[in-house]
Amino acid sequence: MNINHLFKNRYFLPAMQFFSLTAFILLIYGAIGITTQDSDFAMILRNTNFSNLVVWSYWWPLIIVTAILFGRFWCSICPMELVTSLAGKFGLKQKPGGLLKSGWVITMFYAIILILGIHTFAIHRIPQYMAIYMLILFAVSLIVGFIWEKRTFCTYICPIGHLLGLYSLLSFRKLRVKDADVCLNCKTKDCISKSNHYRFTDRSCTSELYPAKIKDNRSCILCGQCHKSCTKDNIAIQKQRFASELFTDIKLSWAEIAFFIMLSGFVVYEIFVEWKVSKKIIMAIPDWANHSLNISGNLTGTIKAIILFVLLPLVFYMILAIINKAIAKESWKKSLTQLAIAILPVTAGMHLLKAFFKTTSRIPYWDFAFSDPKGVKTARMLTINPELLNSDFLSVISPYVGIVAILLTVGSLALSLLIIRKQQYNNKRSKIISIFAVLFYSGIFLIMLSSWRLF
Repeated sequence: MNINHLFKNRYFLPAMQFFSLTAFILLIYGAIGITTQDSDFAMILRNTNFSNLVVWSYWWPLIIVTAILFGRFWCSICPMELVTSLAGKFGLKQKPGGLLKSGWVITMFYAIILILGIHTFAIHRIPQYMAIYMLILFAVSLIVGFIWEKRTFCTYICPIGHLLGLYSLLSFRKLRVKDADVCLNCKTKDCISKSNHYRFTDRSCTSELYPAKIKDNRSCILCGQCHKSCTKDNIAIQKQRFASELFTDIKLSWAEIAFFIMLSGFVVYEIFVEWKVSKKIIMAIPDWANHSLNISGNLTGTIKAIILFVLLPLVFYMILAIINKAIAKESWKKSLTQLAIAILPVTAGMHLLKAFFKTTSRIPYWDFAFSDPKGVKTARMLTINPELLNSDFLSVISPYVGIVAILLTVGSLALSLLIIRKQQYNNKRSKIISIFAVLFYSGIFLIMLSSWRLF
């Protein structure tokens, strides 16, 4: 069935959201009370607990894959959109202020989850902490829905809003109007009418967008409501060439730039920790800092995250931006935007590769997932007798994983260079700086992956 037929159906997307909300609740239930203070045991428990296995090894990677290939389709079925929209019907309907609209709340929320949630309290390894994190997301979306108007949580607060928006610039799909003249001549404008904001279905856009003026995929969350509200049948999800939006004049906000700087550093870490040699290299500075500052316990993860996801990426981009400003006379914002757009395909490609590593490496754990969904007994068993984990499948696919890794890296590099070639730069010096940045950034992945998988 055509995707647009599904989006026009009044019940399809709400049914999918109710299904995802049910799954969300069940996954929380399966993780509540499952905890440990042993970091080594947590490394095994994260894969043996059914909820943790699903969320971090399949649910989250699937979100990354769909964002890169198809845009913000996850938002179409996200349970938080359903929760915040229903709360908004009965709430205070306050207008979001300048801080919310700036995008910085999304960036800071993501930073808190990344630095404190994942790398301080290990919410990705300890099921109980993961359940608390999911409950916090649920509570925030509910409270925000009660306080602010429309869909403020999805538009200005969701911690992965910028990630989905930036990756959706690569997507094969886009939501656009079929004929702009039809919108121009439309008298009722049902797609943005205030009277339709709080209907359960057929709502007008509550993300502050006018479909006729959407230029790229970043802001539209593909909730499907404008499809149904448009009486002219003039809105559709359309095909486009992969990454075609990155060839256009994209203007990033400071919040998006800051988010991407952090994201690009995080992806370097995610790939490098896959191999013990490269992990030792990338952890050298954080380990030195923790040792010098005499830091121990959970705070070592905090220092590691700040250094690898904030400080080092910031130094990298600022050095290049300073050079660009000095020799090419570009503004800070434009310099950093050019660098982010150029490097984005490599970051997305390596994030996609990490998703591939994670989903394939966790396959052996499914032998125990249904017989022991809590995972505690299985984790204890594997701690004593790790050879019980059947890794035959991983041995078979290992050579192919290496090939996929190299091809994905080279392909991402080629796409980045093509984007730089097609982008409008004020002078050649700026273009050369972007080329250097991409070659350096992709080069560290290529060297690491080649050394690990091919030699």
